[in-house]
Amino acid sequence: MSVQGGVYQPPTVAFMKSMQDEVSVLRLLLAQRKLYSRAKRWSFLRWIGFSILGVAAPILTVLVPQASVFVGALAGIWIFLSRTWFRSIESGLAAKAAYVQERFDQAVFKMPDQITRTPSASMEEVSSLTGDDQTVLNQAKKEKLTGWYPFDDRLNGLEAIAIAQRANAAYSERLLNVNGNVWLSTTVLWSCAAVIASLIVGLSLPEFLLGVALPLLPALLDVWEQYRSTRRAGLTRRTMASDIEAFVRGQSSRQLAAEDLLVWQSQVYDLRRTSPQIPNLVYKGMRDRNERAMNAAATELAEAALRHSAGGTSPGGH
Repeated sequence: MSVQGGVYQPPTVAFMKSMQDEVSVLRLLLAQRKLYSRAKRWSFLRWIGFSILGVAAPILTVLVPQASVFVGALAGIWIFLSRTWFRSIESGLAAKAAYVQERFDQAVFKMPDQITRTPSASMEEVSSLTGDDQTVLNQAKKEKLTGWYPFDDRLNGLEAIAIAQRANAAYSERLLNVNGNVWLSTTVLWSCAAVIASLIVGLSLPEFLLGVALPLLPALLDVWEQYRSTRRAGLTRRTMASDIEAFVRGQSSRQLAAEDLLVWQSQVYDLRRTSPQIPNLVYKGMRDRNERAMNAAATELAEAALRHSAGGTSPGGH
């Protein structure tokens, strides 16, 4: 345990670079990805139901006018299931994934357990998700999980961990911003498509309200809430990334300390548990571009940290 006299002692960069590619640690990284993927399936199930209702409502209302009441009732049932059962399972899986990812960070950064985190995932559950050691290695290579954090050998452990935490926050912020734009575009396009379809088929006002608006409005409300929570999570990560950057560059009112790393790690864990899920399509589509940006930013920050250390800039200096 890297705690001496009650003070956390960051490990060396060499240790962290080696540890993040150990099979036992890669197993955690792979397991959290599988848990997040399961959570995203439940999220997808929630939205696909609303999508079907939004598309089918105008058609059913025209073909079978009496179906408008049925469609409205079906939308109400789906909303209830979505906000209770589906969301509960999704949140539970995401929280487990955050716990497993926290264990990965603790192993790489040699951080102590600060609080009891629930829900957790047992070693048996992690193992059943990932398979044997060879399977873990093969999947880790296939999914490019090795070398997860951009460590620079020239830095000390304190600076290297801070830059890694900032990279995590900035990477997630970029994904969340793109995802927020996707949800906003979906809301606008979905609403326009429903109104245009209703006009084309010549729905009366009562038919439109009962067969289209009532099933669609709750779905649009959920999409709007998803957009707002996504943007809010992105802003929180931007604030965190900026705070870390100020410390690394020596622009804060005091010097970077090991206790700061523990505080930021707790924030990272809380954000992982509560942030909206990023669809795999968005994640994979942005991955190469985001990783290039993350690595370039980490390199530039490492150079800034080295200049700060060499120049002996006082805290708060620029």
